[in-house]
Amino acid sequence: MAALVYTRLQDHPRETYFATSGALIVGRIDCISADPATEQWGWGMSLDIGALPFRRGGVAGSRSEAAACLDEAWEQWKHWAGLRDLDVIEP
Repeated sequence: MAALVYTRLQDHPRETYFATSGALIVGRIDCISADPATEQWGWGMSLDIGALPFRRGGVAGSRSEAAACLDEAWEQWKHWAGLRDLDVIEP
């Protein structure tokens, strides 16, 4: 499984990012409040792959904090699913 790639939605009314790993949409990050004094970002993931759904989400104080939370949830899902990252060996 690849590391998460964050892609900003250009046509969305607020700052929003989809997190993907390869072709799999893992989750998203949304700006709830852009005011520097009360900045808040929501993050969430919902993977219904396998027997049980795996859902995580929350609110963070910055975009980078929300991305870190989503990255951690992605790592938890890979562990839960019995998957691991493989190192690419160059020929």
